[in-house]
Amino acid sequence: MQSVDRLLVIMVHGFPGDKNACDNVFADLEHVIGEKRYHTLRFDFRGCGASDGLAEDFSLYSASEDFKTVIKWAKDRGYGRFVFICEGLGAAIALMNAPKEARCYVLLWPMVDLPMIAQHVFQADTIEEDWKKAGYIMKDDSRISIAFLQQLKKAKMAKILKDLGKPLLIMHGAQDEVSPIEQLDMFRACAGHRRVEITSFQDGTHGLPQINHRKSMFFHIRQFIEKYT
Repeated sequence: MQSVDRLLVIMVHGFPGDKNACDNVFADLEHVIGEKRYHTLRFDFRGCGASDGLAEDFSLYSASEDFKTVIKWAKDRGYGRFVFICEGLGAAIALMNAPKEARCYVLLWPMVDLPMIAQHVFQADTIEEDWKKAGYIMKDDSRISIAFLQQLKKAKMAKILKDLGKPLLIMHGAQDEVSPIEQLDMFRACAGHRRVEITSFQDGTHGLPQINHRKSMFFHIRQFIEKYT
């Protein structure tokens, strides 16, 4: 019988995006933490990357269903402890569906103030009538459904963050124009525990692609995972 205490590091991408997003940050992380013999898994949400479906069908609901399916798949294979490394909107999806078996979370340029994201990133209040008739807008060559934008505008993450009670490591660039640094204000205000480590890079842009930032980020992530697992 398989052990039910095996640890799996699950990587959760944002949207628009896929498991190879942000210059393959997840693939690089697999090599970094794989040196410690951690098992890892990265996947595409439906409508993203190599998965079936259309981008305009992506929603918080569909992503939550996919996330839960991945957790069940892992549990069925004997994994009983999880670490989540999430980028962008993947942070909100993972936190909204946090399993009790989670040991800690690594959040890369997280999007959790979802009404702000709807306005700042997708400009949901200024969508032209033609887009509304089509049912989606175009963003970075991806179709974003109007229904999904409405979900973002109504989403409330404050209580989820207050009740989480799990260690968090957050990496963010102060010059990020996709996921504004102001997203961190919600963590500072709502995180209901003291195990929150935030590293912001003053000259960092979205995805922290600079080599020196990546080296620092990978070092901190590996130390953090070792600390809490």
